[in-house]
Amino acid sequence: NASRQPDGVALVASGSRWTWRDLDVRVRDIAEELARDGVGRGTRVALLAGDGAQTVVAVHGVRRLGAILVPLNRRATASEIGRLLEHARPAVLLHDEDRATAAEQAAAAAGTARGRRSGASGIALRLLSLDESPEGPPAAAGDDRLDPEAIATICFTSGTTGRPKGAVLTVGNHLASAAAWAAVLRPRPTDRWLACLPFHHVAGLAMILRSSLWAVPLHLAGRFDPEAIWRAFDEDAISHCSIVGSTLARLVEARGGKPAPATLRAVLVGAERTPPDAIAAARRLDIPVMPTYGATETASGVTALEPAEADEVPSSAGRPLPGVELRVVAGEGADGRRVVSVDEIGEIEVRGRMVFAGYDGSPAETAAALADGWFRTGDIGSLDTAGRLSVADRRDDLIVSGGENVYPTEVEAVLRRHPAVADAAVVGRSDARWGAVPVALVVISSSAGVADGDLDAHCRARLAGFKVPVAFVRVASIPRTAGGKLLRHEARTILEAASADPGPSGTVGRR
Repeated sequence: NASRQPDGVALVASGSRWTWRDLDVRVRDIAEELARDGVGRGTRVALLAGDGAQTVVAVHGVRRLGAILVPLNRRATASEIGRLLEHARPAVLLHDEDRATAAEQAAAAAGTARGRRSGASGIALRLLSLDESPEGPPAAAGDDRLDPEAIATICFTSGTTGRPKGAVLTVGNHLASAAAWAAVLRPRPTDRWLACLPFHHVAGLAMILRSSLWAVPLHLAGRFDPEAIWRAFDEDAISHCSIVGSTLARLVEARGGKPAPATLRAVLVGAERTPPDAIAAARRLDIPVMPTYGATETASGVTALEPAEADEVPSSAGRPLPGVELRVVAGEGADGRRVVSVDEIGEIEVRGRMVFAGYDGSPAETAAALADGWFRTGDIGSLDTAGRLSVADRRDDLIVSGGENVYPTEVEAVLRRHPAVADAAVVGRSDARWGAVPVALVVISSSAGVADGDLDAHCRARLAGFKVPVAFVRVASIPRTAGGKLLRHEARTILEAASADPGPSGTVGRR
């Protein structure tokens, strides 16, 4: 892009506009700096930064060297990040100024986990910085061929155990995903993408890659602000945007009944089931909402529902993208597994060139997730007569809150470390703002007394804010089988009967 249209707009962030030449020079600079640190093909580079221009530069810089990007959740605690670093084993941790302390603490935690002296993790810390006015010509053209089999990114996801798993995504996975979406979205030279999803999520990362591949400007929102997003739609002629399903209602409410501008071509919604009434309300404002379904392991979405069809079936996540095979199956084992009939519920499986290569360092989990090229998502859904997918539920135990995954067992383990908590169970509760929020059932030791605020502080010191329960419901016992296995469906029933009010860590301001 820098050679074909050097003066074309590549990036709009914080009131500044970068041309493709500007972006290319900054990418060249960071790539050269990383190369001096020994980064090259196959080197793992972790990234802990906000959703600004410097993150875009870092993503492209790592790719230019053929290195492996490991994006880290900027909202996680230092100890959580340390566990991810211990798992990923990066040579370099790139971080921005705002996360310098967290980066140092996380690297120290990783060193401790390796049995070394604190701070001796062997990870080189590098501060991301950008010159206000880049100088020099675009980088000289080099060998820009991409090996589709090469590992491009390791994006962390997790199963119902809550233990981190690094989904290995190849260059080919990302390119296949972008090609599938290009066939549906049909990019134009006049398009402008608005990025308001975190770049440590695969869907946010995909926007950086697509905008470059399609040579369209990427506008950075920085965070989800409904009023600011509408200003961008109206004033910057934004054509495309991706948001979390639970935020669609807030976007509609902020508009005050005014129709969306004609320049807006698609608002992709995903990460969780989007309430059908929110879809219907958006369509009444002529918002071209496009429900989607996907996973980290599929390098972004794999289904999409055209805006016109959203009027007819607002509960659907749409048809498989070109190049995607999708089926719904039931049963277990090689002989017992079968493809279900139309409208029958089963597990969603996906196959295609965008499906990941496996879980980093976890051959057993990879084998369980991938069979004959089919990715077993663990999500439950059905296909209608038109081949449109409806997602009945996410993974049984998983709570998707504002697009972030909350794994109950991780939160339960933290709660049980409190001296006053004898037992705990965490379940999700529907929430108008976040889609769902975690609520904890706790058994308090008879000899102990503890306030909700103490439990909140205990969790908040060890978990990211979105994982902290919004309420603590005291119960006499946690429902379990004779063998001690948690009966989570019974725990949900107890919560519904309790109709608990949010405690001091209620949804407002909890993040």
